[in-house]
Amino acid sequence: MKKLIGWVVVILSMAALYTMFPEFFRHAYGIIEHGDISALADYLRSFGLAGVLVTILLFVIMTFTIVFPFMILSGAAGIVYGLWSGILISWTGEVVGAVVMFVFARFFFREMVEGLISKSIYLKKVDDYSAENGFKALLIARLLPLAPSGIITAVAAISKMSFKDFILATLIGKFPPVVIKVLIGHDLAFANENMTRLILVCLLVVVVYAALWWQKKNRVEA
Repeated sequence: MKKLIGWVVVILSMAALYTMFPEFFRHAYGIIEHGDISALADYLRSFGLAGVLVTILLFVIMTFTIVFPFMILSGAAGIVYGLWSGILISWTGEVVGAVVMFVFARFFFREMVEGLISKSIYLKKVDDYSAENGFKALLIARLLPLAPSGIITAVAAISKMSFKDFILATLIGKFPPVVIKVLIGHDLAFANENMTRLILVCLLVVVVYAALWWQKKNRVEA
C-alpha cells in the first residue's frame, strides 16, 4: 500500500509542478538534454535572485530522474554565481535532493524491500553490513565524482543505514565531487581561458578511478 501511495505522491507532485510551470520545465529540460551549459547559465541568470532557489529545485528534480549528469547544472551554477558560490549552491542542491529522496524511498519502499531481504541470506548480510558500516561505505561512494548519486541514495534508503550516518556521509562525501563537477562544467564552457585547470581536474578524476581499479585488482589477486 505504501508503495502505491509513494508513486501517487511522486506522480501528482510532478504533474502539479509541470501544470504550474510548463514553460519552465520544457525550456530547462531542452537545455539540459542538449548539455548546453552556457545556455542553462543564461536561463538561470534570467530568474535574478530567485535563480538560486530554481537551481536547488532543479538539483532535487534531477536526483529523482537519475538521467542527466549533475555536472551540467553544477557548471551553470559556477558560471552564474561564481565558482565558490556555485560550489556552495550546487552542494546544497545535491544534499537537499539526496535527503528528500532518502526520506521518500525509506518511508514508502523500505517495507517492500524488507520482504525481499528476508528471503535472501546474501541480501540479509548486505543489509546488516549497511547498518554497521553504512557511514564508511556511503562516504566512499559519495567521493566518486562520476557515481550515480540517485542510485546510491536509493540503495542507502532501503538499507538499515541510520539517517544520521546518511546525512553525515552525504554532507562530507558530496563536497569534493561537487567542487570537481563545478570546475569541469565551468571550464568546459570557457575552455580557452581555463584549459590548463580543466586538464588537471580531469587528470585528477582519472587518477582517482585508476587508483580504485588498481586497489580492486590487487585485492582480487590476493
